[in-house]
Amino acid sequence: MKKVLFILAAGLSFTAASYAVESEKVIAATCFGCHGPNGKTVNKNGYSIAGKPAAVTEKILLQYKQDKLKGTIMNRIAKGYTDEEIKKVAEYLATLK
Repeated sequence: MKKVLFILAAGLSFTAASYAVESEKVIAATCFGCHGPNGKTVNKNGYSIAGKPAAVTEKILLQYKQDKLKGTIMNRIAKGYTDEEIKKVAEYLATLK
C-alpha cells in the first residue's frame, strides 16, 4: 500500500510540474488570436508581442491588470491571470522570434 501511495504521489507531482512548465504556452496561445500567429501580427494596426523584452511585456500586462492602462479587452484578460502567470508568459513571449 505504501508503494502505491508513493507512486501515486510521485505521478501527481510530475503532472503538476509538467503543467507549470507548459501553462505559459497555453496562456500565450490565447494571445495569438489578436496579436497574430506566434505573437507576430499580420495586421498593420496590430501589435506584435513576440520577442519583446520580458520585463516590458510583464510591466504592460500588470498595468492593464491594475487599470493603469486602458484597453478594449486587455484589462479584463490580464485580470484573469496571477502575477506569476503574467511573468511566465512574458518570459515565454520574449523567446519567440
